[in-house]
Parts: sequence; C-alpha cells; structure tokens
Amino acid sequence: MKLEIVPMTTDDIPTIVEIERSCHVQPWTEGFFLEELERSHSHAYVARRKNSVHQHRVVGYICFWLVVDEVQIFNLAVDIAHRRCGIGRALLHHALLIGYRNQARVAVLEVRRSNDAARQLYASMGFQRVGERKDYYGGLREPAVLMELEMNRDWCIRWGELGHQIAPG
Repeated sequence: MKLEIVPMTTDDIPTIVEIERSCHVQPWTEGFFLEELERSHSHAYVARRKNSVHQHRVVGYICFWLVVDEVQIFNLAVDIAHRRCGIGRALLHHALLIGYRNQARVAVLEVRRSNDAARQLYASMGFQRVGERKDYYGGLREPAVLMELEMNRDWCIRWGELGHQIAPG
C-alpha cells in the first residue's frame, strides 16, 4: 500500500468523521475538525491510501498544536480496516518532525488508560508515562494516561531523519 500524508482539507471531513465515529467512544464532531482547520497554531494531516481501487482514500489523520516549544497531540486515528500497517506511526512521526523543525523539544498527549494499542505505539516511539488524570473521559469515568516525549538530540538521531524507515510504503 502506498501512502501519502498531506494537509487535511474540508473535503476530507466527511470521511474523517466516519473514521472518528468508528474509533472513539466520544468522537469529535464535524465542527471540531472545522475549528482545527481555522486555528493558526493547529495542524491537521491525513494519510491517503493510493492504489488502483481506492485512489487517494483517507485512511487516517492526526491533529496537533505547536505551542512555543511543545507539540500537543490531540487526535490520531486510523480506519479499522487499515490498522497495524504503520499508518498511525507514520502520522505520528510526521507530526513530531514538523514540531522538531519548528523548534519543539517536547511532545505531550493524553490517552485512555484502556487503549493499550495506542499506548504501545506511543511507547515504541519514545513516549514515557508521566502521570494520570482521574476521570478525564467524562461519563466513562476513565482516567487519561499522560505521556511525554523529550525530542532531544538522541531522539533526532533515532527518529528525526530516519522517517523513511518507519513510514509504510
């Protein structure tokens, strides 16, 4: 499967909302995604699958903010049919490289404690657990695990310019 990662557009939103609803218990609305596209500090990218059958189909996305020296990951999802193909890793790597190239030196995120697959992905890319927020996920009364990645010289050597080795393709 060939993959391209490109900026999200309003035309992508209907497919993104479908993926969002299938992936998250408390999904973002179309309005949330539209707001992200309007914010100056927000960055949103989609992964498009390129082949003869599904030409340029959106199969995943990431939304993050760049705030001073920090990348704040807010939403990352991959279509269920395309999981475990490296798409989430490629999207996360893309976001981190954009942050690093814009002077970010730390990345932070919150993830459901029950989301083992996501926590394993983040840990495999160097994120460390730094805390927990009790009852973070509203009516579900589930805590959020806080994770952080120090984007230092060692990180850059390992991941910074080796992106082609982790991106599917």
